[in-house]
Amino acid sequence: MDHRKILPFYMTYPLPLYYEDEHELIKDMEYLQGQHPVGIRILQGEIAKTINLMDYSGSMIYDEYPDRFLLQKHGRDIADKIRKKFKDDVENPLCEMVSWDGFEEIVMLLLHEEILKRRHRKNRGYLRF
Repeated sequence: MDHRKILPFYMTYPLPLYYEDEHELIKDMEYLQGQHPVGIRILQGEIAKTINLMDYSGSMIYDEYPDRFLLQKHGRDIADKIRKKFKDDVENPLCEMVSWDGFEEIVMLLLHEEILKRRHRKNRGYLRF
């Protein structure tokens, strides 16, 4: 019997090991997001509240290719809501840190990060069936 061709069970079905790497990636991403400055963490909290409303079975955030224009619309809506909420609050660290000119781009970046994190944290992402 030729023992060189025998593979251990975990090598014949490596797919669960792939998901372990993915969980480590999500944990690292969440840790590094926790290291963001205070103003960005305030934005992350506001974006997470909005994404919670969109986090349901069949939501567009779990589509294989989410609609770019709808994501941009949601990003503009979130940016407008946050701008109205915090624009007059001078003591807020968000107002000190962020210029309102490039604010929408920052919101879009954080929105995409939050959607990516949720797609892979739940078992509904396009990589898992």
